Amino acid sequence: MFDGIHHISIAVDDLEEARDFYAGLLELVETDRPPLPNPGHWFQVGETQLHLTLRSSKTNGKEIPGTGAGETHFAFRGRDLDTAKRRIESAGISVRDGFNDKIGMRQLFFHDPSGNLVEVFGVGGES
Repeated sequence: MFDGIHHISIAVDDLEEARDFYAGLLELVETDRPPLPNPGHWFQVGETQLHLTLRSSKTNGKEIPGTGAGETHFAFRGRDLDTAKRRIESAGISVRDGFNDKIGMRQLFFHDPSGNLVEVFGVGGES
């Protein structure tokens, strides 16, 4: 169902302080980021990306529907999101399903039993 971790997203209080920490101190390589509605920075770490995003409470609690913007989460890479969605929903878990035009990918969002946000990121033509 999944073939790896696509990205880990960390909600931060100060984007520039976080960027200085990850790019400066830890020497991570910053990568291009599409023009998303929430501010952030992306880094490539091997085959996985690290996404920094401004914590929701720092943007007046504004949520961007259908996204993990402002919430710490991780994202699996998946190729068959329809099957994944059916399996997750069959366990009684609510799934947000949508296509993100800014990145050209379909995304599923749901919470694990402890309330952690999990994303499945469509790859390989999955839409």
